[in-house]
Formats: sequence, structure tokens, C-alpha cells
Amino acid sequence: MKIRYTFHALERMKQRGIDKALVENCLVEPDKFDSLDKAYRCIKRIDGKVLIVVYREMHNAILVITAFVSSKVRKYLS
Repeated sequence: MKIRYTFHALERMKQRGIDKALVENCLVEPDKFDSLDKAYRCIKRIDGKVLIVVYREMHNAILVITAFVSSKVRKYLS
């Protein structure tokens, strides 16, 4: 499946130092998956923190809306 990024996602990833490879790894092998109202969230533990990727499925592609890292491991993985 093709992965596309919104301009917002690319800007935030750049600001936060998040590589596309990390995002793609989270999408392929998440530690946790949540369904939101109109989107999805996948979560991957990385170096004692968690990477959160919010995305939508659109026309045989995944559209990444945003990605961020949090130290709140319990909040996202419990």
C-alpha cells in the first residue's frame, strides 16, 4: 500500500526530527493500534518513548496526517 504525507505531517516530522523510515515502521509493525473518529493511530515504542502516527486510509493509500514522539508510554500503550 502506498504511503502519502500531508504537508502538515512533513513539516511536523521535520521539526520533530522524525524520519520517514520510523513512520513507515510504525505503520507496518505497530505495538498498538487505535481507531479514532475519522482516522487511525498507530503507536510504536522506540528508545523508552513512543512514536504516534495519525493517519487515514484513502483510495488504496495511507495518508499520514501527523506524527509525534511522547514520553508518556503508559498513556499510549496501556
